[in-house]
Amino acid sequence: MVAGSFFLTPATAIRYEKHDRTVRRLSKEDELGLSAAGRGRRVDLNEEYYRLAAKDLDDWENKRVKRLKGEHDGVL
Repeated sequence: MVAGSFFLTPATAIRYEKHDRTVRRLSKEDELGLSAAGRGRRVDLNEEYYRLAAKDLDDWENKRVKRLKGEHDGVL
């Protein structure tokens, strides 16, 4: 039992080190989920700025969401 403990400890450490190396191989795009594999699109800061600036932010309506049962709705 004790000998098995001494054998399994380094084996477990090797397993987790291998997993850590695999996880570290991700590129910056993969970390953000924006790779070209169809999971998203590349984000350009200037493009996003002008896209948001073109929206009409003055004409909006406040919509109340349905509250969960027993949750305070904030209405006096």
